[in-house]
Amino acid sequence: MKPSESRRNSSLQGDLKRLGALAYHRLENSQDLVRSFHRFQQTGHPDFDRLQKLYAWLFVPITLWPIDIEGLLRAVLDRVASNRRFDKRMILLIDLLASAPTDQTQRAVSQHEHSVQHGNYEPLIRARHKYDQIESKLASDRTFQARWNSIKVHFDVAKFADHKGIIRRRLVAERSMREYWPFRWAKTADRFHAVFDVFCERWHLYGMRGDRPLLLKLTANLTPFGTMIFIPAYWSFDPKRDVNWRAITALHKARGVPKQGPKLSANQLAAREESIRARKLWKEAGVLKLKGDARIFWVLQELNRDLRTDERQLRRILARARDGN
Repeated sequence: MKPSESRRNSSLQGDLKRLGALAYHRLENSQDLVRSFHRFQQTGHPDFDRLQKLYAWLFVPITLWPIDIEGLLRAVLDRVASNRRFDKRMILLIDLLASAPTDQTQRAVSQHEHSVQHGNYEPLIRARHKYDQIESKLASDRTFQARWNSIKVHFDVAKFADHKGIIRRRLVAERSMREYWPFRWAKTADRFHAVFDVFCERWHLYGMRGDRPLLLKLTANLTPFGTMIFIPAYWSFDPKRDVNWRAITALHKARGVPKQGPKLSANQLAAREESIRARKLWKEAGVLKLKGDARIFWVLQELNRDLRTDERQLRRILARARDGN
């Protein structure tokens, strides 16, 4: 095997290993995309930079995906395979996509995903006894069991179970938005989901696994747009005792959230104004033919800064002006 082929194989195996370390069966779903990318990366496609940007997102925890990255990458690779350019709207979409989050963010969110995948919210949530108490009551609730049995009489419930044997109610999105809101009764599936949603609301469930009720938990979850904390309707919420705020705050900040506040904002604004002024003064000093220490001395004097301030600090001020911060 040639050295270049060995390096490519090593890179391919490394990427497959990275994908395999992610939650939600990512290797099973996307390993063909990894192999396709490694086949095409030497083709010199004119849109390769965008392809590479999108490929980096494939390894980001799915929790942070703003759209179906896997589906988009699949469509893009189909174009690469047929040697076609990306269309203009596809280019717009990829250009709007931010750079992949930092490795530190990805590690923190990936760890969170593995916990969520197994329904483990204990690092973030306390007061498990409140959940256990209601779950215990459900196990002996005759009315609940009778209603579930009546649903099984009217519907073949097994048809609505997923590969894990779980029947899930339909989700309520942010601000109670529901795509399925218009009432439909024509099809059996429509009738079942309407009945099952009402059944789950009455007993605070997210679904059923066989004859076992799946009670809602107090949870905290990341989304691409923010952090959502869900408090079940049955839960007598105590914000001081029920939630590990330190852990939730650390998880929320993992995406790189900067500090904020009125005082901090005022300080940031002042620093930005100073950096912009410093940049203008630096240019003026150049027009005045000032160089070296004389130029630095003049700019610091105009800024009313301590003349003992070293060149490094002034350059940091100038850098803020270039970065727009």
